Amino acid sequence: MASDAVRDGSRIDAALMRALQADGRTSISELAATVGASRDLVSQRLQRLHRDGLRVVAALDPGVVGHHVLVHTMLAVDGPVRPVAQLVAELPDAVFVSMTSGALPLVVESRHGSVTELHEALDVMRRLPSVRRVRVSTYAEVLKGFFVSKRRDEVALDALDRALIAELQQDGRASYRALADAVHLSPSSARARVHRLIDAGVLRISAIQAGGPSPNRLAIGIGITAVGDTAPIRDYLLGSSAIDFAARSHGVFDFIATVSGPASAPLLDVIEELRSIEQVSALESWTHYDVIKEDYARTLGRILAR
Repeated sequence: MASDAVRDGSRIDAALMRALQADGRTSISELAATVGASRDLVSQRLQRLHRDGLRVVAALDPGVVGHHVLVHTMLAVDGPVRPVAQLVAELPDAVFVSMTSGALPLVVESRHGSVTELHEALDVMRRLPSVRRVRVSTYAEVLKGFFVSKRRDEVALDALDRALIAELQQDGRASYRALADAVHLSPSSARARVHRLIDAGVLRISAIQAGGPSPNRLAIGIGITAVGDTAPIRDYLLGSSAIDFAARSHGVFDFIATVSGPASAPLLDVIEELRSIEQVSALESWTHYDVIKEDYARTLGRILAR
C-alpha cells in the first residue's frame, strides 16, 4: 500500500510539474482538475515540490533583450567535472549548465547578443585547464521551450511593465494583489498588464526544478542527425508530450531535444520511436545527472535592469 501511495504521489508531482511548465500561473483548482486530485492534496504536493526546489519564475523571451544567438555546447573534461561546471556556471550568458553521462559530460546552453559575444564565451571555456574539447550547435529555430515564446508582438515596455517583470522573476505565482501592492497599481491593472505581456509573447512564466533530476523527474538530452526530408522528425518532436524542449540546429546535430518523465521506461520508448523514423540517421543521448545552473530569469533580468 505504501509503495502504491508513493507511485501515486510521484505521478501527481510529475503531472503538476508539467502543468506548471506549460503555464506557471495555473490556479490550484485548474491543477486539481488536470491531475485528478483534490485541491487540498494538490496544495500539499505543491508545498512538497517547493521544499524540494521547485520554482515558478518569469523570463523574457530571448529576442526581447537582444539574445539572438542561442547555443548548445558540450565539453569534454579531464578529471572531475564539477569544478569546471561551477566555473562555467559563472558565465553571465550561460542559462543552463548540467553534468551528464557520456564522453562529453558537461552540457551548457547559453544566449548571446551577437556571434562575437558567443566566440568570447567559447574562448573562456576553451581556456579552462581541464577542458579538452568543445562541440557547438547553434539553435536555428526553437520548436518547443518553456522560456521561448511561440509568437512575439512588438510591445514597448514602460517602467510599470519592468517593475512587474522584476517581481515575477522572483515569484511567478505571486498574486495580483501582491503584484499590485509592489508596483502601486490596482489588482485589475496588474492583471491586465501581465496578461498583455504573456499574450504578446514577451513574457513566459514556467516551473523549473533546482538540481535537475529527482525521484519524480528524469531528463535525457537527445542529439539527432537527419537525412532527407526532416518534416517527420519535426512533427514527432512537436507532437510528443514527453519532449519538453526541441530545436532545429546547425553544427553537430540537426535537432536537439530534451525528454523528461517520472521513469526511464517511457523515455526509452520515445528514443526508440525516434530511432524508428526513417529520416533519423543517427541519435546520441545523454542523461542529466546534476543541473548546476538553470537560471533564465536572472540572466535576462540583469540585461533588463541596464
